[in-house]
Amino acid sequence: MNHSISFSAIVRLVRPYQWVKNLFVFMALFFGGRLLDSQCWLPVTLAAICFCLCSSAIYCLNDIIDAPADRLDPAKKHRPVASGEVSTSAAAVTGSVMAAAGIVLSNVFLTAGATVILLFYLALNVAYCLKIKNIPLLDVIVVAIGFVLRVVIGGVVAGIWISQWIVIMVFLLSLFMALAKRRHEVVLVLNREKERGRRSVDGYDIRFLDMALSLLGAVTVIGYIIYTLQPRTIAQFRTDYLYITALPVLVGILRYMQLTVVDNATGDPSRVALSDVPLRISVVVWLLLFVAIIYLF
Repeated sequence: MNHSISFSAIVRLVRPYQWVKNLFVFMALFFGGRLLDSQCWLPVTLAAICFCLCSSAIYCLNDIIDAPADRLDPAKKHRPVASGEVSTSAAAVTGSVMAAAGIVLSNVFLTAGATVILLFYLALNVAYCLKIKNIPLLDVIVVAIGFVLRVVIGGVVAGIWISQWIVIMVFLLSLFMALAKRRHEVVLVLNREKERGRRSVDGYDIRFLDMALSLLGAVTVIGYIIYTLQPRTIAQFRTDYLYITALPVLVGILRYMQLTVVDNATGDPSRVALSDVPLRISVVVWLLLFVAIIYLF
């Protein structure tokens, strides 16, 4: 047994690059028009840190459970637990410490509501790792709920009302990305680059996933346009020009579909978001337009 565990192996175990997902916690500040409110930044940042800790704890559990299957996968066999760089017990301790740290930090510095959300996130994702990830459709729904919880906790700690349209769009967009990842797995299995995917992949095929992605992409864009034209949105931001920001949203979704259908490159949404230049440009343009319309005009 290898008793020496490298720091780099632990870092890879907790997957810090996945923390980009926790930027969704800051959406409450963005859509609440409170980006310049310094009093909101500290609690929201703390909430994001708590989510980073708790989500990393789930990655530890996931790697422990998936280690036997990961050893048979050409790419995943290099994960720290599957490769033997980190023992199962060390991964369990790391995950437990990170989960406890996230809950304690929330309990001490944030609201009770934030702690309840984190506990629910942990419970839901433990169930996901143990069983739900092998159930078609329910697996991607749970993933999407995780993103909604990120947005909600940001609103809870900052005392910002979250529009039901924001909740709906975050859910739809997250579902869209989760199904794109499933499509990637299905293609790998069909191309025999993987022996088999998780059991839930057996409930999907390319035709269904392409139809679902087209539907979700269209509904997400339409939902966003409706949100920008809502009287409450116009009154909140004191502008009726937010609909202009729908263009980079449309471009971003089309680019993600292109990466999914043409290039089959959406196996890891976090890496795609960080590495694909056209996608990053569409996000930056959307952000700049939104900020300019709200704060400069």
